[in-house]
Amino acid sequence: HTHIIHTQAGNNVSIVCKKLYIKCLLKELNILKESKKKNKPQSKSTYKCLKSKPSVIVNRHAKYMKKHNIDLVESQLKLPFLYWIPKMHKNPSKQRYIAASHSCSTKPLSKMITFCLKLIQQTHTNHCKTIAKNNGFNRMWIVDNSVDVMQKIIDIKREPARNIRTYDFSTLYTSIPHDKLKRQIAWVINQCFNDKFRRFIRIGRDSAHWSSSRGKTDHCWNKDELIGHVNWLISNIYVTCGDSMFKQAIGIPMGTDCAPFLANLFLFAYEYKWLTKKFKAKEFDDLKKFNICFRYIDDLLCINNDQFMDEVMTEIYPKELKLTSDDAVLQSHYLDLDLEIRNGQIHSKLFDKRDAFGFSIVNYPDLSGNIPNKQSYGVFVSQLIRYSRCCMSVADFISRTKILVKKLNQQGFRLNKLRHVFEKFASNYYELLIKYNCPIGQICNSCC
Repeated sequence: HTHIIHTQAGNNVSIVCKKLYIKCLLKELNILKESKKKNKPQSKSTYKCLKSKPSVIVNRHAKYMKKHNIDLVESQLKLPFLYWIPKMHKNPSKQRYIAASHSCSTKPLSKMITFCLKLIQQTHTNHCKTIAKNNGFNRMWIVDNSVDVMQKIIDIKREPARNIRTYDFSTLYTSIPHDKLKRQIAWVINQCFNDKFRRFIRIGRDSAHWSSSRGKTDHCWNKDELIGHVNWLISNIYVTCGDSMFKQAIGIPMGTDCAPFLANLFLFAYEYKWLTKKFKAKEFDDLKKFNICFRYIDDLLCINNDQFMDEVMTEIYPKELKLTSDDAVLQSHYLDLDLEIRNGQIHSKLFDKRDAFGFSIVNYPDLSGNIPNKQSYGVFVSQLIRYSRCCMSVADFISRTKILVKKLNQQGFRLNKLRHVFEKFASNYYELLIKYNCPIGQICNSCC
């Protein structure tokens, strides 16, 4: 028997043995006999099997939502189910476990908390920018994408690059202890509220903003209310698998809206406190080694750190989190960037891990289907913007673009139309191409 599932590469599916699929789920839930013997004991399992019915938990959630004027629709009166997708670029293949939370009893609250934590993170980012401006030390490592990384790399060209190293938290989401998560998130939230303009957070349909008064809206929380909602959500993480229900006793599920912000701010709390401690101790040489650090959730990049992170990682982060690193010094991959030190300068080009897949994948529109042509050509522009931001040399940009043009042409895109779109891109985003110091027409001829 086989089971068809989506893979980590969007728009692609893989056919997996159904027995293997179920076995992996049961192993993750620690209810296989062999997993109990080889893995951690049941008392420390990430998930705990419960005998009560899911409807009991859903009713409890519904009462909490009603108490706080949060609406639940009929389709949300259920718990998320656990599933996994294969990480087929790994050898051997691994699994990523996700709680399907797109429609469940905690969805509305998790969405509202997401808006609040996004505002909290931005407030901390602004505060850390002020600190860096005043004393020159970076206390905010969080980045949203590789654009932030590239901008910082461009800004630091004055300093010769010595080394690059990337780190990764293995199983971050399922390793965070709930008591420490609640404590650190409460600290992060408390730091942002004050008695003047940031007394409340008002929550709208798509965002949240600071307010000095509560107003008449139903969804306007002070710091204690926000902390209370976060703590309740952390304590009410349930998933189903078949007819069984499980409570997640350790960590947070991938799939719930606010999970990335919880993980990000949890790590930020430890980083900020450690950096502040170093500053108060006037250990400025140590602080300088972390001025060019970036972290995208569980992926960390350190430049000119001289491997100092290897020595202090256990000082910064809690013992439950394991931080592993690559052995690279002069070249490394981070997000969609391939970074290499050449003559004391960081050279970047695009890195796409899908290039290393041992199989072809489906991506980009195929014009043989029933899709609008005009919007489809917009994909070409978006990729050109991405390539030009990542690639520092014109040769790397042209090489990437030629591969894309060839694939789009095979999928029904016309070469003359692609050329016209490229020319329009070059006109609208001239600032991205000017760094190549090469005539636009020559670049266009080489690409299309």
